[in-house]
Amino acid sequence: MKILKIPRGFDLNVAEQPDLSCTHLALPSSLGCCAGDIPHIRPKLLVKEGQRVNTGEALFTDKRDTTIQYVSPATGQVKTVIYGPRRRLMEVVIATESEDEYVEYDPVDLNGIVGMPRDELVACLKKGGLWQGLLRFPALDCAEPDHSPAMIIVAMDGNDLFSPRPDIILKDNIAAFEAGMAILRRFSNRLSVVCRESSLEGIWEIGRSVAEQITHTAPDIYPAWHPGAVLYQIKQQAAENNSWCIRLDHLVMMGRFLLSGRYPVEKIVTITGPGERQPHMRVRQGMPLSALVGKIPGNSLVTTGRFNGRILEKDAHIGLFENTVNIIEAGPGEEMFGFARPGLDKPTLSSTFLSSLFRRPAKMDCTLHGEERACINCSYCERICPNDLMPAFIMKALHADDLEDALALGLMDCCRCGLCSFVCPSKIELTQILSDAMDAYYKDKE
Repeated sequence: MKILKIPRGFDLNVAEQPDLSCTHLALPSSLGCCAGDIPHIRPKLLVKEGQRVNTGEALFTDKRDTTIQYVSPATGQVKTVIYGPRRRLMEVVIATESEDEYVEYDPVDLNGIVGMPRDELVACLKKGGLWQGLLRFPALDCAEPDHSPAMIIVAMDGNDLFSPRPDIILKDNIAAFEAGMAILRRFSNRLSVVCRESSLEGIWEIGRSVAEQITHTAPDIYPAWHPGAVLYQIKQQAAENNSWCIRLDHLVMMGRFLLSGRYPVEKIVTITGPGERQPHMRVRQGMPLSALVGKIPGNSLVTTGRFNGRILEKDAHIGLFENTVNIIEAGPGEEMFGFARPGLDKPTLSSTFLSSLFRRPAKMDCTLHGEERACINCSYCERICPNDLMPAFIMKALHADDLEDALALGLMDCCRCGLCSFVCPSKIELTQILSDAMDAYYKDKE
């Protein structure tokens, strides 16, 4: 087991870490299958309003590869289809029934996974709605089954600061984890399983067979365990830039699907916000936000990541790639003489506030504390970037339409962690600028 040394990042001390207990939420009256959180997808609707669907039945597909299906998390009627700008499909909402009627597949044991033809395995995962959990770098688009990646990174701790704990996901799912790892070995002979240092003890308690497969541990400094940051640290040649990655929860879902022959409808979600610590929640895929958090304080921001992710509306549903909900308070507004206050509970990268010395839990809000200004070359973004990039210089190259210079500066190595935007004193959305450029370049190459 290797220990990754990633000195850059943000060691955020907050009092909102999720509790280590787990509670089960009942089936709500409606569930949603979201397309809004799926990168690069061009969705094609396969159902219509009023149609009855079974659990695991395809609701929409990707026009780029119609064999990849996105399936219903429950049995019931298609209640409504929600479109976004330019009639882009955003959600398919299902009015749920109390009893599930599954689309059934033939179960496959561990030996069957090892002996199954590769094409048949891929077709089964695509039809069952699980293949899209495998993502390829650098664009994090759905993996191409015809490509054999140099490496597959398994992220045991997800992508976010508050992602569900791996030991809670693995509880009662050891067999599914082993099946998922057997699936990955069919595509690459090099698997890099990465977890946070703080998660290792819990994984050992859950199962020795799982802990012995961990190849790397990362420090508890965000985003050291993020797949994009891990790849940057361990890659040794250019061919590894096209590696794949998968989160632990999606790996377990793949294993459960093949072992049972049924689409796995449950997932673990964490809720963080002001007030008391919330337990992990075992919920249905596509859970409505209202059923998870109840009443949301006025003017608060609800996101699926503390430093990145998407902003959720009050009537939104949790997507396939989302397992954290962060409620961030609006904040007190303008602070009189804020520059002169000691800031004992303010998050800071520099030594501007005393919180950098006393390590008191920080209170975060969604107030900008200023307005967007021109870049002042402070180098904060460079000091915090886990992949040793210079985001401000990349941004300036993009503004000058000099894509070659931006690529030479490492544009495609950005892991979109969101820290450069968070620390920028000029309030420049650096992550969004770099992310849009990466997506545009990837789209042009296709």
